[in-house]
Amino acid sequence: METTKSEQQWERTNVTNLLRNRQSGNYYARVKVNGKQKWRSLKTEVFSVAKLRLADTEKTMRAQAAAAKGESVPGSPSETTVERFISAFRVRVDNNSKLAASSKARALDSVKTLIKTWPELPGRDVRRLNASDCNAWAVAALREGTGFIAPKVKTKRKGMSPSSFNKCVDTLRAILEIAHEQGMVYQNPAKDVSKAPKRQKRLELPSAAQFQAIVKQIATAGSRWSTDAADLVRLLAYSGARLREATSLRWRHEDKTKGQLTIPGSKSATSYRIVPLFPSLAALLSEIRERRGSETKDAPIALIGSCMDALKSACREIGIKPMNHHDLRHLFATRCIESGVDIPTVSRWLGHSDGGALAMQTYGHLRQEHSLAQAAKVVF
Repeated sequence: METTKSEQQWERTNVTNLLRNRQSGNYYARVKVNGKQKWRSLKTEVFSVAKLRLADTEKTMRAQAAAAKGESVPGSPSETTVERFISAFRVRVDNNSKLAASSKARALDSVKTLIKTWPELPGRDVRRLNASDCNAWAVAALREGTGFIAPKVKTKRKGMSPSSFNKCVDTLRAILEIAHEQGMVYQNPAKDVSKAPKRQKRLELPSAAQFQAIVKQIATAGSRWSTDAADLVRLLAYSGARLREATSLRWRHEDKTKGQLTIPGSKSATSYRIVPLFPSLAALLSEIRERRGSETKDAPIALIGSCMDALKSACREIGIKPMNHHDLRHLFATRCIESGVDIPTVSRWLGHSDGGALAMQTYGHLRQEHSLAQAAKVVF
């Protein structure tokens, strides 16, 4: 090991080139490329996941080094196999500075998912791949799937979920588009593969009184983290932030003078956004500040990384359907729309970049009691 990497900081494993950072718990690949040791985070604390990602990471690192020198990679795929363009796609994702680490990991995981459902794909000659081949894969993947359902999960569905399938379609198109860009194929053979319609989740959200009861139940549960869990629940509901965005918030992100909060984006490196300090949100932040006393600007607003167990337990106690972190984001959007805020504005507050299309699809039909309340205003 290099002298700059101390034995106290790094823990060896029984897998060559795989080490664990004792402080963060994350696994790293340590690969010797062109006589130099290079390190790359595998972005996981799970040993089994790290082992799976190690091989792809080693390939990517060697491919990047070879490409930089204008050399071919030893054992690299031939000029026209799909595997060559899969490798190019992985390098492209890895070098995309605009993508957050989580987005890169999801993209690379989709490659593995695609290959699991189409094992012959990497060895196929891209020039002989046609639309019929791609559509045949799509039908089989939706009907049968391969290894995407955990054994402990009881379900009648055999094929892939619409969400997983659609990610694979996007990945297949992106891989074959590289072949198209390089002139290997006249047109992308996967461009007309139809995506699976997503099953729209029916929103079952608590009323204002029920939400306050949930917060009270969590705060008085008697756990060491009860107060912090209640704070996180309200922070998610009052800001519309995703969980990773909320846990990244620091006091420096609050601007009382301008009455706004900067939310660090989790989708990409540049997806931060600014939302108003809504009255409930401003009150919550003031309450937390008063309770904790003086803290630095870089201190986190949320002291815990999850409130899922506390949230579900509180929902069961008051007799409503259990909620998750993302349901609190739905609750924020629904309350905004019910308060008269237009959907494009709500969409911007949520960090959507589609002008409100997704928000309209998700929140176009609000809860029945709000619809009835609005109907009372209609006079002929």
